[in-house]
This record gives sequence, C-alpha cells and structure tokens, in this order.
Amino acid sequence: EKLHDKFVDERTALEKAEMNSKHAHEMLIQDLTAQTEQATADRGEKSETKAKKLQAKADAQGDLSDTTSTKEADEKYLSDLV
Repeated sequence: EKLHDKFVDERTALEKAEMNSKHAHEMLIQDLTAQTEQATADRGEKSETKAKKLQAKADAQGDLSDTTSTKEADEKYLSDLV
C-alpha cells in the first residue's frame, strides 16, 4: 500500500511538472508569435513611411525646379526691361 501511494505521488508530481513545462512552452510560442506579428507590422509601417517621404522629396524637388525656372525667367524679363 505504501509503495502504491509513493508511485501515485510520483506520478502526480511528474504530471504536474509536465503540465508546467507544456504551459511554459505554449507561452513561449505565443510570445514569439506576437513578436513576429509586431515586427511584420512595424516593417510594413516603416516601408509605408519611407515611400511617403520619398514621394514628398520628389514633389519638393519638382517644386524647386519649377520655382528656379520661374525665377530665371523673371530675372531675364527684368533684365530685358532695364
């Protein structure tokens, strides 16, 4: 009878340890999955931000070119008047 109780206690302890290990493993998987999803979302946001900044730069360069051309034309017109 004592031996049986000892085996039952050991089995219960082993099952508890196994459940704790399983829970820890599941938590680790959940954490890694969340990190991966967050990293993917961050990468997408950074790509979108970069694209917007590149577009703004291109627009600004176009505006600068137009402004420079207009200024040069105005300066030529002014020098022709004088």
